[in-house]
Amino acid sequence: MRLLLAMLLLFSGYVSASCASITDPDKRNYCQAMEEGSSCYSIDNYDLRTACQAEKGGSCAGIQDRDQRAYCDAKKGSSCASIDNYDLRTACEGEKGGSCASIQDRDKRSFCEAKPGSSCASIGDGDLRNQCEAMKR
Repeated sequence: MRLLLAMLLLFSGYVSASCASITDPDKRNYCQAMEEGSSCYSIDNYDLRTACQAEKGGSCAGIQDRDQRAYCDAKKGSSCASIDNYDLRTACEGEKGGSCASIQDRDKRSFCEAKPGSSCASIGDGDLRNQCEAMKR
């Protein structure tokens, strides 16, 4: 019986779903920093590393991409209105209690919907699905 349960969990993706399953090194390191408490310093991408540091109490000011900087500021209490990218602005609004339904990218919409409690299973992108599963642990 235990073997059957272990196999079911393994094939469902639950056992293997963690930050370590993310293939992109920067996304994996970001996930590990956010979900497992590791450092942001192993992230090579400057903006992603700066956003990681900001989410751990630092400043968003050093993020070079304007939309990512505005998104970072919004996570700290500012409005999402200054984000030009439609999907990013809508995701930001979804994180603040609005609807994710109008996000055009299917995987990003599913990720946004999964944050408050929906399943991650409908996310097609493996890295994003694994990040979603790690976030729910």
